[in-house]
Amino acid sequence: MMRIFLLLSVLLTAAACTKDLDPALPDGDRAADVKILYDAEGAVAGRLIVRFRPSVADSLARALAEAHATRAGFATADELLAAVGVDGIRPLFGADPRFEERHRAFGLHLWYEIAFDETLPLREMAGELCRDGRIEVLEYARLPRLKNRFPARPLRHAAAAATRASMPMNDPLLPAQWHYDNTGYQVLVTKEGADVNLFDAWKKCQGSAQIVVAVLDQAVQFTHPDLQANVWTNPNPTKGDLHGYNFINDMATLDWSYVDVDHYQGQVYYSNADHGTHVAGTIAAVNDNDRGVCGIAGGRNGGGGVKIMSCQIIGDPNKGIHSTVDAFRYAADNGALICQCSWGYPYESTSASQQRYWKNYFESSSEKAAIDYFIANAGKNDPDSPIEGGLVIFAAGNEGQEFGEFAELPSSYEAVVSVASMGSDFLPAYYTCFNDEVDITAPGGDLYNSSQGTNNGGVLSTILSDPSVTYYDEERRRGLTDTNVYGYMQGTSMACPHVSGVAALGLSYLSQLGYRMTAETFKALLLESVHPIDPYLTGTKRYAGPLLNLDNYRGKMGSGYLDADLLLERIKISFGQKTPPQITARIANRLLKADSPTSSVALADYFSDGTVARYDATANDESVVRVNVSEGVLRILPKKVGQTRVTVSAKGYEGTVVSQSFYVTVRAQTNSVDGWL
Repeated sequence: MMRIFLLLSVLLTAAACTKDLDPALPDGDRAADVKILYDAEGAVAGRLIVRFRPSVADSLARALAEAHATRAGFATADELLAAVGVDGIRPLFGADPRFEERHRAFGLHLWYEIAFDETLPLREMAGELCRDGRIEVLEYARLPRLKNRFPARPLRHAAAAATRASMPMNDPLLPAQWHYDNTGYQVLVTKEGADVNLFDAWKKCQGSAQIVVAVLDQAVQFTHPDLQANVWTNPNPTKGDLHGYNFINDMATLDWSYVDVDHYQGQVYYSNADHGTHVAGTIAAVNDNDRGVCGIAGGRNGGGGVKIMSCQIIGDPNKGIHSTVDAFRYAADNGALICQCSWGYPYESTSASQQRYWKNYFESSSEKAAIDYFIANAGKNDPDSPIEGGLVIFAAGNEGQEFGEFAELPSSYEAVVSVASMGSDFLPAYYTCFNDEVDITAPGGDLYNSSQGTNNGGVLSTILSDPSVTYYDEERRRGLTDTNVYGYMQGTSMACPHVSGVAALGLSYLSQLGYRMTAETFKALLLESVHPIDPYLTGTKRYAGPLLNLDNYRGKMGSGYLDADLLLERIKISFGQKTPPQITARIANRLLKADSPTSSVALADYFSDGTVARYDATANDESVVRVNVSEGVLRILPKKVGQTRVTVSAKGYEGTVVSQSFYVTVRAQTNSVDGWL
């Protein structure tokens, strides 16, 4: 090393890097205009990412082409790389001749990845590279990590077949997917309606094969029998990338066979690579195929669902480590309209000053450039796309009970959709991150809500079904069955694909109607298609750790909890297709006894409920009866003998209102049973 740095002192200028960012570099070794992003601690060994100045980009590209991508083409940089035994320098973002102009417009051609001997100290390498004045940004390479420390719990027993008759699809495990339609009975700790209201949405649309969702995660098992029909197939593979690409190992083979190792609080956890397949199943497991589970936009009759593109960014580090940010570029250039991202990075500190540093880093990073590229360009060159631009949807993180109001990046970047998690009872899942940057809440499961001896408080979806894989859970080690290739998981990782799935369903509906809108407009509709969650956030929540003060979550869980049917209604309304509520039956007068318990009326029996955004009810004389409406049910509580008129109003999504009235008579006693007059 001494020989190397003596050589560098002769070859390179004495200028050095500025850095409000890595104080470990000595002041005497800093050049004037180079930013260093992130920190060497925890960064990938033997890798650095650089952005060159625009003035040298073209000459660099030519030099690399002539030198077969092993040298930089500049005297100082060449000798530096030779001195330290650099393995190579290559463009960070892949090339696609169809989109070269827009790649350049977003500066993707300026970014390069440098590989060198892993034993060399990163900080010293960064300091020396920064002496070349043609480098504008130097970034320590980081590996994305799953934010989920909860391995899949394979299902042991199938759902009861007797409950399937009333289901909208024939998939046998659909009744157990409370996160789609919560009846209030599937889970021990639960409340009716704590779901994404999917069954009503399915009456309008079930998905479209035109819509592609890129799952940036572990590899998706595209051979899973309940996913295979909804897996994207590349019409123009150039490097064997038939169903996506393995970016972490830089190869076409999607690898779901590796073992995920996680170190947490002094423990080592081993688990199979189920995460990506579970996420994909929530979005697009094949519907109505008399098998397993349903996906939110999984189609009908065994096909017609949205397509899953597997962009593997998490995998086996022993098979080579490469930067993964090109996955966003690849997804946009190959037709994806949504990037589903249930991952993040580890953080050692959650202080306000540390968060400011991370935000400062991110603003100049290759990752932000990649995300911005996807959002601006997805769907843009496809006249048949229902959207111009793309959506990037991130899990908010699972450290809420540890760190409080900590806003992680990239999930807190304002251009993406950040998703928090609730359980089956409308309450925040005990682990969910919550902060001012969260955009929306969706079901992510809470295993503490589960019925005794089960894991049914989690989210049920597809997990690995490959017999060649060595499994780490006892259930699958005994052999694969039609049941244990599905499993429960929990996390904002599971909430996030609910939002991605509903967004994909919304885009499918747009396509079905023949409409097109901008990504910005669609994102606004998505975030407005919610119900308030703050009314549930009072008191405390108990789990295995300290009590959670729910008041701390108020205003920190985004715009509300997602409603799929409401999104589809808002799409119709935005194009003038207004469907006002209608009265479908008259509510008869009601006779009650003064000592009667609360009487209930299901209002969907009297109004065209699919077009109703909200019900309201009033009693002319509240001393006779009290009334309220919750989740579509009118409740009448007699207070004293007398008679009063009750009016129920149904408000449509576009603001129209229809009302009907009836009389309630309260008697001291009667020989007849309570009932309609």
